[in-house]
Amino acid sequence: MGLFLFSSENSFQKAFNHLWQTSAQNKNLFQQAVLEEAATLLTEPNGLVKIFKYSHLFDEAGLFAGKPWENVGKLHPVLVRGTFHAGGIMATAEALSNLRILAIARGDYIHPEMSAYEATEFLTKVMALNLDLLLMRETEENRVLQLYKDKQASEILGFIADHCFSPLVFQNLYKEVDNLAVQRPIVTDKILKLIASAKRLAGGLEESDSSLSHYENAVYSPSDLAVASSLENYESKLKNCNDLLLIREANQLLTSMKQTGLVSPFHVLFLNYINNEKKDLLQSMLCVDETARENLRLNLPFVSSLIHSAVTMKTRRCIYGLIRLLQREVFTKEFVSEVEKLIDVPVHDEIKNRLTAVHKITDPNVLRSLLVSEMISVLGQPLGIGQGFNPTCQSTRALSYWSQKEPAILLKMFNTFLENGKITIDFEGRPLISDRLLHLSLDDEDNIDTISLLLIPHLDSIYFEMLKAAKGRGQDPHKWINPSFHVKGIWTEFSDSYSDFEFTAKFHRYYHPSYNPNVNEGLPQPAGITIYNQSGQPLGAHAVLIQRVGTDLSGCIRVYFYNPNNDSLQVWGNSIRTSVSGNGEQEGESSLPFDDFLHCLYAFHYPK
Repeated sequence: MGLFLFSSENSFQKAFNHLWQTSAQNKNLFQQAVLEEAATLLTEPNGLVKIFKYSHLFDEAGLFAGKPWENVGKLHPVLVRGTFHAGGIMATAEALSNLRILAIARGDYIHPEMSAYEATEFLTKVMALNLDLLLMRETEENRVLQLYKDKQASEILGFIADHCFSPLVFQNLYKEVDNLAVQRPIVTDKILKLIASAKRLAGGLEESDSSLSHYENAVYSPSDLAVASSLENYESKLKNCNDLLLIREANQLLTSMKQTGLVSPFHVLFLNYINNEKKDLLQSMLCVDETARENLRLNLPFVSSLIHSAVTMKTRRCIYGLIRLLQREVFTKEFVSEVEKLIDVPVHDEIKNRLTAVHKITDPNVLRSLLVSEMISVLGQPLGIGQGFNPTCQSTRALSYWSQKEPAILLKMFNTFLENGKITIDFEGRPLISDRLLHLSLDDEDNIDTISLLLIPHLDSIYFEMLKAAKGRGQDPHKWINPSFHVKGIWTEFSDSYSDFEFTAKFHRYYHPSYNPNVNEGLPQPAGITIYNQSGQPLGAHAVLIQRVGTDLSGCIRVYFYNPNNDSLQVWGNSIRTSVSGNGEQEGESSLPFDDFLHCLYAFHYPK
C-alpha cells in the first residue's frame, strides 16, 4: 500500500516496484538492482529520508529474502560495524536493515518477531558500539579525513540517533566520556566530540540526563560569569570585575579543569587577560598546591612568557598541562633555559613543511605557539601521551619516560631536532642518526600530540636500527636496546620469561613490596607485556612503563603502569581487566593486581 504514497518516480522506486511485484521464487533476481539504486540514493541529499519512507515495506517486498538480514531475531549489533566497513552492496544492505529496525522502533512497522522496545534496544547497542562513527559527522574536517564507507556509516547512525533517541545512549556516552577523561589524555578531541554529540542528542528532550552535565559545563560554561556571557562579551565583563570577583572566577575555572581535564575558550580569554593585566592573580588560576605556588613565585616572568608564547584558542588544552607542570619539581636552571630556547630556536624547513602538511600552518607565530604549547602538555602530562592507532608503543613510551624522569634530555633533544631536523642516539658506541635511516609513515596523525607527530618517526627509525643490531644474541634484544634507547636511568639487569627460569621469582624479589620495600625507588622502568583478547588469546607484545607498586584501599597489591594506548581500560583475557580509576590510580595510570600483571608480563629490568 505504501508504494503509492510517493509522487516522484525515480530509479529506486522503479526497482523497488519490480521487486515488490515479482513472485517469491524470483525475488533474488531483483534484490541486487534495488540495493544498487539504494547505494546511489544514499549518496544524494536527503537520500536517507527518501529510502526510510520505504523501510516498513522491505520485508513484505522480500528485499532481504534469502540474505543474512532476513531474520531480525538473528541479527547482532556487534556485527554492524564490520558489515559497514565491508563497503559496497553489503554496506548498503546493512544500512537498509537498520532503517527497517528503526521503523519497528518508531512503531511505523509492526513486526511479528521484534517489538518496538527490542528494536530500540538493538539500535541503542549499535550506537553504543559505534560512537566514534556516530560522531564523525560533527565536523567537515572529519568527513574529509574518513573513508567514504565511514562517512556513510556515520550519516546512517546519525539519522538513527536523530529519529530513535534512547536515554540509554546518554548512559553509554557518559561511560565513554568518563572513561576517557579520567585518564587525562593530552589529545582531548574525541572527548569533546562525545560531549558535543550528547549536547546535540539532548537538544530535543524536555529533560536530559544530568550525568554528563559537569563535562558539558566544563566545555561550554565553566564558571558563573561564563554562563551569563558570550565569548564576544566575556572579556569586557572581566574588565568590570574587581579582584575579588576575578579570584572567584579563577577558582571556578580552575576547579572545572581539575574535575574534568578539559579546557574551554573562556579559560583562554581569562588567562590571557590576567596575564596581561593582573599577573598577581595567575596563582588563583594555575596553582593547585604549595609546590605550584612556589614554582610560580620563583618563575613568574618565565611562566608569563610561556603563556604569551603558547596559549591561543587553538592551543588551549595546554592550560591544563601548565597547571600540572607547575606541580612538578623540575624548574631547574637547565630546564628553564631549554624551555626558553624552545621559544626562540630556529625551525628546520622540513619540520615547517611537515606541520604545514598536517596542520596547514604557515604563519611562524602560529607554528611557534603550537610547538611550545604541545611541549607544555607533554611535560605537564607525561602519562597523557598517546600512540593513537600507530604501532609505536616503544617510542611513545620513551617520550613519557623522558618527560617524567629526564625532562631536560627531552627538551635538549627536541630543540636540537627543531634546528637540525634529526635525532642522534648512541648504541654500543655507534651513533645512530635518524635522518640517515628509513622512516615509516604514521598510520594515525589525528590522535597524537604534535611532539609525538614530529619525533616518533625519527625515534622509531633509531629503535628499529637498534633492533636489527641486537638480534640473534640468544635473549630478548630489549635487554640491550632499552638502556641505550632511553639514554639514561634504565636498570641494567634484565629478565624475560622465555629464557629465564627464575622470571617469576625475580619479579617478586625486585617488585613485590613484601620482598623489596623500596621497590618504587628508580621507577618508572620499561617492561614488556603480552596483550590478550577477551578470550585469552595472545595478540602480541606491548611496551609499558611500570610506574609504581602499591596497596589499594582494599588491601590489594597492585602494579600501576603507563600504557601508551589512548584508552587503557581494557580486557586482557578471561578475568583480567585493567583499571584506570577507583583503585588508587593517579592521573593517566592503569593498574592490575600484582599477579594479574605478572600473568601478562614477559620482560622487565631490575637493578644490580
